[in-house]
Amino acid sequence: MLNDLLYVPEHTSCAHYVSDHRCYFRYYEFRDNEAIRLHSGGFNELLFVLSGEITGNFNAFRDRTFRKGDIVFLPKSSVVEITGHTDCRLLTCMFEVPHNVCDKLDFRTFVPLCKEMEYTMAPGVIRPQMKQFVDTMVYYLQNGINCEHFHELKQNEMFLIFRWFYRKEELATLFYPMVGRSLDFKAVVMGNYTKVKGVNDLANILHMGRSSFDTQFKEEFGTSPGQWLLKQKANHIRHYMSDPSVTISDVMEKYEFNSPTHFTRFCKQQFGCPPSELMASIRN
Repeated sequence: MLNDLLYVPEHTSCAHYVSDHRCYFRYYEFRDNEAIRLHSGGFNELLFVLSGEITGNFNAFRDRTFRKGDIVFLPKSSVVEITGHTDCRLLTCMFEVPHNVCDKLDFRTFVPLCKEMEYTMAPGVIRPQMKQFVDTMVYYLQNGINCEHFHELKQNEMFLIFRWFYRKEELATLFYPMVGRSLDFKAVVMGNYTKVKGVNDLANILHMGRSSFDTQFKEEFGTSPGQWLLKQKANHIRHYMSDPSVTISDVMEKYEFNSPTHFTRFCKQQFGCPPSELMASIRN
């Protein structure tokens, strides 16, 4: 049923017809043991595993496996490398913040639920209603329908399906990293933490005093901004080291460590071992 789209040149020449890397939705078919790297940048991303399974390192969660029927959420600035197995098919959706398509779908209302749970990156489930949606979306993508307006409408439909057919506890578990009293505050932090030198820069971006910023940050993330930034830096370094072509000097340069002593101290504090041992353990 592919190639049913009519008047293709008219669509592709439209200013609102977007390239693959700008689409909200993307579709992947993996050869067995094929690996791809996802870099969400300033966007959150949902992964719908349609068949087979995927394995990989997802930020702080190492060697995780997700299977057919799972929904996986990746917060902003995630950098993950996943491997597909057994004829894996994957639909992804990128978004900055959920569109306000329903007054009753307010992620801030999930804050009390999140306070009572420990985040383990547990996946959501593709319910029958969501299955119909993702199958239809795959059909559209296979036919090259990349209209920006259409993708936005389908994203709104996706969030309405979450609202209509998923319990609040399920949504709080899935979207835990994004839930907060202020989605704008959390969105700005997640979209900019990889670009700043330190906590003061984040506070300045939000036009907040340091004391007010520290207080709200701890309310939203459950830890101090300094400790949180160190943990995110450690996660990114661990992922970067998984590339066999990367050297310790490359890591020091990319993450601006001014001396081997400085980098060794950081690794011992964050990982409990020096850089060489860390790199060896990651690659083994």
